[in-house]
Amino acid sequence: MASRERLFELWMLYCAKKDPDYLKLWLDNFVSSYEQFLDVDFEKLPTRVDDVPPGISLLPDNILQVLRSQLLQCVQKMADGLEEEQQALSILLVKFFIILCRNLSNVEEIGTCSYINHVITMTTLYIQQLKSKKKEKELADQTSIEEFVIHALAFCESLYDPYRNWRHRISGRILSTVEKSRQKYKPASLTVEFVPFFYQCFQESEHLKESLKCCLLHLFGAIVAGGQKNALQAISPATMEVLMRVLADCDSWEDGNPEEVGRKVELTLKCLTEVVHILLTSSSDQRQVETSSILENYFKLLNSDHSALPNQRRSRQWESRFIALQIKMLNTITAMLDCTDRPVLQAIFLNSNCFEHLIRLLQNCKLFLNANNKVADKNEKDLANKLLTEMNEDQVFQGQLDCLAVSAIQALTAVMNKSPAAKEVFKERIGYTHMFEVLKSLGQPPLELLKELMNMAVEGDHTSVGILGISNVQPLLLLIQWLPEIESHDLQIFISDWLKRICCINRQSRTTCVNANMGIRIIETLDSHSSLHRTCAENLIALHGSLGSQSVSSEEIRQLLRLLRVDEPEYIHPYITPVTRAILTMARKQSLESALQYFNLSHSMAGISVPSIQKWPGSAFSFNAWFCLDQDQLTLGSANKGGKRKQLYRYWYKSWTINEYCRNNICRDT
Repeated sequence: MASRERLFELWMLYCAKKDPDYLKLWLDNFVSSYEQFLDVDFEKLPTRVDDVPPGISLLPDNILQVLRSQLLQCVQKMADGLEEEQQALSILLVKFFIILCRNLSNVEEIGTCSYINHVITMTTLYIQQLKSKKKEKELADQTSIEEFVIHALAFCESLYDPYRNWRHRISGRILSTVEKSRQKYKPASLTVEFVPFFYQCFQESEHLKESLKCCLLHLFGAIVAGGQKNALQAISPATMEVLMRVLADCDSWEDGNPEEVGRKVELTLKCLTEVVHILLTSSSDQRQVETSSILENYFKLLNSDHSALPNQRRSRQWESRFIALQIKMLNTITAMLDCTDRPVLQAIFLNSNCFEHLIRLLQNCKLFLNANNKVADKNEKDLANKLLTEMNEDQVFQGQLDCLAVSAIQALTAVMNKSPAAKEVFKERIGYTHMFEVLKSLGQPPLELLKELMNMAVEGDHTSVGILGISNVQPLLLLIQWLPEIESHDLQIFISDWLKRICCINRQSRTTCVNANMGIRIIETLDSHSSLHRTCAENLIALHGSLGSQSVSSEEIRQLLRLLRVDEPEYIHPYITPVTRAILTMARKQSLESALQYFNLSHSMAGISVPSIQKWPGSAFSFNAWFCLDQDQLTLGSANKGGKRKQLYRYWYKSWTINEYCRNNICRDT
C-alpha cells in the first residue's frame, strides 16, 4: 500500500505545477492503495475488509472540485473521441469514486454532486458504441470501453445500494429485519437520468454483449433493493417495458452464449420479483406502475401464441428454449408469492385471471405435443435413418413439457396457499374436474407431477406426514380417480400408500375426507380393479375402512360389498379378505366413545352464532358441551408463536359479558 506521505507528496506536486500527470499519479496510487474495495463483480458478495477508505474530510482540500473538472473535460471530449490517456484517466476517476463510496458516510455527499450525471453521460455514449455493428467496432479494441462501463455501473451500485442488498438477495441470503434496521446510512437519491439511461441501453441492443446486459439488470435490481424511495422512482412504465422486452426477446438467443442468455432471463425475473414486493409495500399515490398491469403483461408473454410465428422460426430448438423460459416464469410466480403480504398479492393474482392463464398454459402443452406428432408422422418415411436421434429429442422435449406441467401446478398451489377464498374461486372458475382432464391429456403423469399434487393437498412438503394435515382435499380425490389410468404399478402403490397415511392420520383428516365423499370416489376407482395393482387396491380398501370408522353410509357399504360379486361360483374375489377387514375396522371401536355428530371449529374463523338472549330464564342458567382438543396436527410456525388462542363462547347482557378462551388446551374465563 502506498504511504500517505507519498500521496501527500504527489498532491503537493500537482498543486504546485498543475500538471495533470501528477494528478493521474495521485489517483493511480490512491486506487492501488484501496484496490480491495473495487468489487465490481455483481455476482459475488462483497469481501469483508477491516479497513475503510478515508472520509471526504480527510482528503486533500478541493480534491472533489478538481476531479469534477477533470471528469467534465472527459465528457466534453467524448464527441471527438477520447485518447488512450484520457480513457485511462476516466477509468481511474470512476474507480476513485467507487472506493470513496465504500466508506458509507461519503455516499450521500457524493450522490448530491454532479459526478454521477457525468458518468452516466459517458456510459451512454460508450454503450452506443458497443451496440454498433460497424466494422470499426470489430477492428478496434473495446476492452477499455467495456472496463469503463462495468466500473461506471458498479459506481452507481455503490451509490444506490451501499449495503449490497441485491447481491445478498441473488445469492439466496435473505436479510432479516434486524439486519436491515442496522443499516445506518441511506442510499443516495436516484438521479433523474437513470430511467432514460436504462431504457436507451436496451434500445436496438442485439449487438450489445449479454454480459453487459446482465450488469445493467444487476444495477436495476440493486436500485430496487437498495431503498424504497429510489425503487419507486426506478419502477416506471419505461423500465417495466424493458424488462418485459428482455424476456420476450427470444429471436437473438441463437446468437448468444446460452449460459449468459439464461442468466439474463434469471436476473430479469428476479428484478420483477423485487419490483412486485416493493409495489406491495407502497401506497397508490407513490406508484408509477400497478402490480396488476405488470401481471397482465407477464401472463400475456407466458401464454404467447407460438403458432403465429413464421414456420422458419418455429423450430424444435426454439420451442425448447421458449418452454425453458415459461418454466422459469412459472417458478417466479411462486417466488413472488413468497412474501409477507401474500393475501394482498393473492387477491391481485386472482383479479388478473391467473387461474385461466395457468390452465391455458397446460392446454398449450397439448398443442405442442400435437404439433410435434404431426411433424413426426409427415416425415416418418423420409427420416427413417434418423429415428434414434428423433426419439432422443422427443424424450427431452417430453421431459420439458413434464417440467412445465409441474411448475404450473406449483404456481397454482402458491396462489391458493392458505387462502380459502382462492380455493373457492378456482373451484368456481376452473374446477378440479377440468384440471384433471387437462392433465390427463398430457399423457402418463411423471412422479414429480403426482408429488406436486400431493404438495397442493397439504400446502407444503408431502413427506411431512404428521406435521402437515389436509388443507385442500380436492387434489386427493383427483389422485384417487387417476389411479386406474396410471400404467406404472410402482406409482400406483406409492400414491395409494401415501393417501392411506395422510387421510388416516387423525380425526380431522378423516372428517375432511368423509365430508368430501372420498369413500364413494374410492369405490368408483376399485370398480376398475383389473387396472390396479393388488397392493394399491388393498391400500384403497384399508383407507375406506378407516374413513368408514368415522362415518359411512349404507349406500357405501352396499357398493363396497357389490365389488365382491363374481360370475363363477367357485371363483373367490381377491378383495374379499381386505374388504372384510375394512368392514371390521368400521365396526370396531379402538378408542374412547366419541360423538358421531359434532361441529368442527378448527378453522380460525369457525364458530357458532346464536341469537341474542332477550330475556334470561330466571336468575341463573347452565349448559353442557364437550370439547375435543386435538393436538396431533400442527401448523407450521405455531410452536414458535406460542400456540393459538380460541374463543369458545361469549355471552353479553347490558353491563356485563362472559368470555371463555382456550389456549394450549387450558380454558380460562374472563
